[in-house]
Parts: sequence; structure tokens; C-alpha cells
Amino acid sequence: MSDDEQAEHDTTLYVEQPAPRRRRTGLIVGLVLVGLVIVLAIVAVIAESLARQHATALIADQVRQALQLEPEHPVDVTIEGPPVLLQAAGGRLEAVQIEVPRLAFGELVGDLSLRATGTPLDAQQPTDTLSAVYRVAEVDVAALAGFFSGIVVTDVQLDNREVQFQTGFEIFGIGFEIGVGVTPTVDNGQLAFSPTSLVINGQRIEASDLQSQFGPLVAPLLATQRVCVAQYLPAALELTAVQVGDTQMLVVFTAADVALGGEGFSTRGTCG
Repeated sequence: MSDDEQAEHDTTLYVEQPAPRRRRTGLIVGLVLVGLVIVLAIVAVIAESLARQHATALIADQVRQALQLEPEHPVDVTIEGPPVLLQAAGGRLEAVQIEVPRLAFGELVGDLSLRATGTPLDAQQPTDTLSAVYRVAEVDVAALAGFFSGIVVTDVQLDNREVQFQTGFEIFGIGFEIGVGVTPTVDNGQLAFSPTSLVINGQRIEASDLQSQFGPLVAPLLATQRVCVAQYLPAALELTAVQVGDTQMLVVFTAADVALGGEGFSTRGTCG
């Protein structure tokens, strides 16, 4: 190879050598960017998890205070919708679902479900809507027997939209087994239980006929009984409906434009 050819060959090698270094540099930059994206994603996930934990714990504590529960009473909080950090940037949470199991209203025990929508991060500002459903299982409805004075209840069942109480009494040594079906309604913050059906020794009889035959002896049986539940909940929650199913009794409360940190949620309701 002549000197000119050798020089040209050396020049060619010298010019082509930097290309691999540029490719390696581009690869390194790409890997660094991918690493940064992964790190940022991990940080975002951790930040979202911490924000969600903090928000749910804060809401659970507010609920315990409002319901005057023990610190260890379970309260399950679920924040629905977009990531909590995005909702927090907007100043309010879209929807919050709260479950409080085995909540006692006096002798009555049930599971309370609370749902709040449009809840501002500032607890002194009103939430858009707030509703609550108190579910009492059939086995727990028996506790209502303690509210009925003058009669001894031996069994309680839910059937055909009624709460059916079984009781009995004697007249002149003759025993009578009576089934009283009562339908619950809402009356000024109270649950009102009014007799709607009567079965005596297997035979159905009208309440008016029973009253005319036995008079004051059965008066406690036929009287409307009332149970105040407003006293166990924040004053802002209004008792609006009650329904009896085949396996549970549902008691519904609603509220609107109520600040969770305001007086309406920190004080108990009353019955008129």
C-alpha cells in the first residue's frame, strides 16, 4: 500500500471512530431518563399512598368524635374517584364512603354506612351531600323489645315489611299467644311502631275487635311505641325513612350543606 493510500485509510478510520461514542452517549441518556421516570413514578405512588392514609385516618377520627366512639372502634374509610393528591389540589374530595360496624343506638345494634360527596378539605366548609343508612339484622331487631313497656316479647321476626313481635298473656287462666305485626314510620326524629296486624292463637283479628273485647288488658299491645334514634347521631343528620326487608331493617338519615367540623356535626340530635 502506497503512502497516499495509507494516509487516506488512516484518515477514514479517524473520521468514523466517534460514531460509536455518540450512540453510547445517547443510550446512556435514554437509560438515565427512563430511570428518572421510574423514580418519579415510585415517588408519586408513595406520596399518593401516604396522602390517602393520612386523609382516611383523619376522616375516621372525625367520625369517631362525631359518634362519640371509643378510639379503637373500627371505622373503614374509602375515598373514591381520582388520586387523592389531585382531589386535594382541587380543595375537596369527590366521594367518601364510611362503614361503622356494630354501632349501638341504645340497646339497638347495627351497621352504619355514611356517604359524603363534595367534601371540602376545610372541615368548616359545608359538604354537598351526606347520607347514612343504619342496617339492623333480624337477630338484632329483638333488642327493640326492651322499648315496649307492659308486654313480654318472646320472639321477633321480620316479614312482609313488618316487624312481628310474639307475646302472650292469660285471661281467666286461658293462655293466648299473640303475634303483633308493627310497621315502623318516621315521627319527628323518632321511629314509631304502630300495630298493623294481629294474630291470636293462629287466628287473625282486627285491632279494633281486640280492643272492644279485652279493653285495657290489651291497650299496651295496641299502643304506638316510639324510639328516639336522633339522640345517638349528629344533629345535622335527619331521620327521613325506615324500611323493613326480609333480613334487616333499614333506617335512613340525610343531610345537606353541613360542615363536618361544624356544630351540626359535633352535637347530638334531639326528638320532639
